[in-house]
Amino acid sequence: MHHAYLLLGSKEAGEAFLESALATLGVRREGNPDVYHFSREVFDIADARMLIDKSIEKAFGERKVFIISSARFTLQAQNALLKTFEEPISNTHFFIMAREPLLLPTLVSRVQVVRVEGEAQIVPEAQKFLGLALAKRLDFAKKFEDSLPDFLDSLLLQLKNGGASLETLKKVFTLRLFASDPAAQSRLILEHLALVL
Repeated sequence: MHHAYLLLGSKEAGEAFLESALATLGVRREGNPDVYHFSREVFDIADARMLIDKSIEKAFGERKVFIISSARFTLQAQNALLKTFEEPISNTHFFIMAREPLLLPTLVSRVQVVRVEGEAQIVPEAQKFLGLALAKRLDFAKKFEDSLPDFLDSLLLQLKNGGASLETLKKVFTLRLFASDPAAQSRLILEHLALVL
């Protein structure tokens, strides 16, 4: 097996792939001191340093496994992980669970990307949004105020696959970063989104 995987898709599908991979490795998840789970809204530099420190510690058993599930990774955290993913320690495996690869290309190049089944059902809605006239976009997007990060992830994917300009992708990506902030107002982000596209 590869030393690092980026599992793209729904959380449920990612968990199913993970369970299968752990069974293949012969690793029991529950109560195993060699299995570390980092579940964060934002994976930051402190988390990356903790993961690096844990990865170089001696394992209790034959293998160590690190599971990272996060909606967003800071640039500092991603840069810190580069060497660890490039020069992995023997019998150490990393699984990153994410909806879409909002990661540095240099980091993605060091992992095996697996698109698990169960992609977010919101994708058709992002397609529909892009097909609407400006006046109708805002009303249509209001229903995603409670799931704005998911909607913006799907929208980014649709734009990227549709050949949108780098400038457009940057604008939407910036809005996606704002959407992760608990203090952000979804309505204002959606209004801005309707205007920039």
